[in-house]
Amino acid sequence: MKLNYDLKEVARYMGYKHGAEPSDIVRELIEEVYDELCKVIAPDYIYKEYAFIKTTDGIIIDGYEFKSKKLLNHLKNCDSVILFCATLGKAADRLMEEYSETDIAMAAITQAVGGSLVENLCDISVEEIKEQIKGEFRPRFSPGYGDLHLSVQKDFFKLLLVNEKLGIELTESFMMKPTKTVTAFIGVINKLN
Repeated sequence: MKLNYDLKEVARYMGYKHGAEPSDIVRELIEEVYDELCKVIAPDYIYKEYAFIKTTDGIIIDGYEFKSKKLLNHLKNCDSVILFCATLGKAADRLMEEYSETDIAMAAITQAVGGSLVENLCDISVEEIKEQIKGEFRPRFSPGYGDLHLSVQKDFFKLLLVNEKLGIELTESFMMKPTKTVTAFIGVINKLN
C-alpha cells in the first residue's frame, strides 16, 4: 500500500501557524524522511462491525460499556458501529528514536510525516472497508476525543483483538505503542447489505 503525506498537515504538526509553508530546505528534509519511512513502515489495519445498544450516557458493544455522550450523539442515527485500528508499525517509532538521539529537527519531521502518513492510511483503509460494508459512514471518533476517555482503549483492544492481530501495546496511561497507530469508532447509517 503506497501512502502519501499532506504537506499542510505535516507543517501544522511541526508547529507552522496560519497556513505558513516550510522553506525549500525543510521540504527537502520532509521528502527525505518520507522516503526513509516508506522503506521501513508496515501499514496495516483491522476492523470489525458490531451492533450496539444506546444508553443514557454512552453505548454498549458486546457487553462493554463506552461512556461518552459525545460518542452517543455521534452515533445517534447509526445502525451499527465499526471498531477500527490502523498502524504504520514499529519501524516508524524506531526511526524517530534514532533521530531523537542524533538530530532533534529530523526527529520532529519524522514525527510529523508519520502522523500524516497514518492519517492517509486511515483514509485509504476506510475507503476499502466501504467496499465490504454498505451504508453511509460517519467520521472516525477516537478514544481521547471529547468526553470519551482514553481508558476505553483497554476494552476497545479486547473487542478488536488489537494486540493479538497487530502487535499494538497499551501503556499504563492508555497510549499506544507503536505511536503511529489510530483507533476509532465509525458509525454506519442505513445499511443496505
